Amino acid sequence: MTIQLSPELEQLIEKDIERGGYQSVEQFVERAIQLLHDEEHLLQENKDAIHAAIGDGLAQLDRGEGVPGDRSRAQLQEKKAAWINDA
Repeated sequence: MTIQLSPELEQLIEKDIERGGYQSVEQFVERAIQLLHDEEHLLQENKDAIHAAIGDGLAQLDRGEGVPGDRSRAQLQEKKAAWINDA
């Protein structure tokens, strides 16, 4: 299989390989595909819970219980960091 990448994507991959995170383009692509697959699987498995959480959040906003954007972003960054550390 041959895949054409933009020069920008090729440079990103080359930089990651140079940093030592991957031994080859093939290894990089394998990891990227696995991460994408895992993410899609996780989203599909939790689809109902995600929809419920969105509904709950919209209801909270309707009641005026919103969280300021900067605080919300900080909370999401904390959750993301914890999720990455647990992975």
